[in-house]
Amino acid sequence: MRTILLALVVATTAACSSTDQGPPAQVAGDYTLTVTDNQNGCNVENFTTGATQSGITVSITQNGSSLSATGTGSMGLMLAFATGDTLNGYIDGQAASLSSTVGHTQGGCAYSTTATVNLVFSGNQFEGNVLYTDSGNGSPDCGVMQQCTSSQKVTGSR
Repeated sequence: MRTILLALVVATTAACSSTDQGPPAQVAGDYTLTVTDNQNGCNVENFTTGATQSGITVSITQNGSSLSATGTGSMGLMLAFATGDTLNGYIDGQAASLSSTVGHTQGGCAYSTTATVNLVFSGNQFEGNVLYTDSGNGSPDCGVMQQCTSSQKVTGSR
């Protein structure tokens, strides 16, 4: 009986344990990025697998564990076209996740694009990925944007 009770206590403790990665790292500041295009499942124009863009700037603001990232320069223009110019999210320890969603229309297709950015910070640098997901309304005009994903690798430093 004691073994069963101990097993239940251990299982309950494990189930209730937090995935907290510690206090949020202080990451606010202006970053210079390098972005490498990975898969282009949404047939985005000027998006070439393996192509790299550097010198892109992003400003990150932070309030506790809440983050906002605003792209400037060419990245800001691309982001504004795809999902708005600002992503919002959170940081838990060194790991951050930000996203933004915006609606578009193309002929009879109404679709949304969501950009999700997952980053891991280390001091004044980070690395991670950006995943763009399009979801359409079922119209034949949506084509590949009915349900597709494109991705990029991103590194940055302040």
